[in-house]
Amino acid sequence: MRPHTQYLFKKENDGMKRIIIAGGGTGGHFYPGFSLAKELIKKGLQVVFAVKKEDISIPVLRENDIPFVEIDMIALPRSINPFRHAVFFWKLAVSVLYSFRILRDFAPEAVLGTGSYVAFPLVLSARLKKIRTLIHESNSVLGLSNYLSGFFAHSVLTGLPLRNDPFPHKTRLTGTPLRESFFSETSKEEAKKKLGLAPETFTLLVFGGSQGSKNINETAYRLALDAVTRKEKIQLLHLTGRKNYEEIKGKYEAIEVDCKCVKVYDYYENMNELYSAADLVISRSGSGTVNELITMKRPAILVPLRTAAADHQTLNAETLARYACALILKDDENLYKNIKTTLEKLINPANLAAMAKGYERIDIPSGRQAAENIIKLLE
Repeated sequence: MRPHTQYLFKKENDGMKRIIIAGGGTGGHFYPGFSLAKELIKKGLQVVFAVKKEDISIPVLRENDIPFVEIDMIALPRSINPFRHAVFFWKLAVSVLYSFRILRDFAPEAVLGTGSYVAFPLVLSARLKKIRTLIHESNSVLGLSNYLSGFFAHSVLTGLPLRNDPFPHKTRLTGTPLRESFFSETSKEEAKKKLGLAPETFTLLVFGGSQGSKNINETAYRLALDAVTRKEKIQLLHLTGRKNYEEIKGKYEAIEVDCKCVKVYDYYENMNELYSAADLVISRSGSGTVNELITMKRPAILVPLRTAAADHQTLNAETLARYACALILKDDENLYKNIKTTLEKLINPANLAAMAKGYERIDIPSGRQAAENIIKLLE
């Protein structure tokens, strides 16, 4: 568990506030903390990230010159295998001891965990050392790591209203920080022009999360096929996910789809441009997507991941459905048929405008406000 070479702290810089952010493992656990870190650094604070060993977020941290340490922690086993539990508790003990070393060397004013299981040993160690501890939960229900960390945290910060909140006396609704690209304003006309789309044609943005979704990808393909064969006035922005990109791209090429009708990407860095161009979004309902929709105020058809822990994607989607900003469809064999039926109703501009207006009734801080809200609580 040797620290990255950037794990070098200047003890003489006593006037600089120091914060540790512990997260990673998935985009939902990493990017809120990463976005917050960039804002903290702009304000002159020193930040170090704690991530699990060989975490997928490490290239992003290196690229942005953000110091980090790797902790060799693993998730709590969901089986009754005694060997796996023994390994877990051994790694937990070692991780707690290593966390004490990190806290001693860095001497932070606060530790913030963003949901990854690597956060728990740091939050526990910080509380034992009487250092201020906070956790941030982006979903509508606490994940296991955040639930356990919550007993030791001084404050529980949330991106969405929590269902069955076990810590109501110390919970604060802050919103979820988003990447800086979402702060730039892009009009629908500008976005469509940049993407090479027809300016007046109804535009769908379709994606299945960072890993992609076979069912959503197939549905998007069939919608594109309808647009080509039936001359339907619709155009698609389709994010396939990197795993499925070549397969889906090949299917589009096989039907010689008009490149003006469908734009296919495996990944798109400036997602705000795609949201700006879209009239309607079809997607999963992970915390990042839901908070992006709140910020961009786009009507949506949400297809929650059936295997999500504690069914948190359905709970996330219900937050928007409650205000009529989104409709929820099941991820099953009838997805294409149900989306076609739903689109026939929603393609009316008045219906879409009513859905977009529903965001005005949602009292949840946008991604633009969230970082400032959390920074105030860290001060």
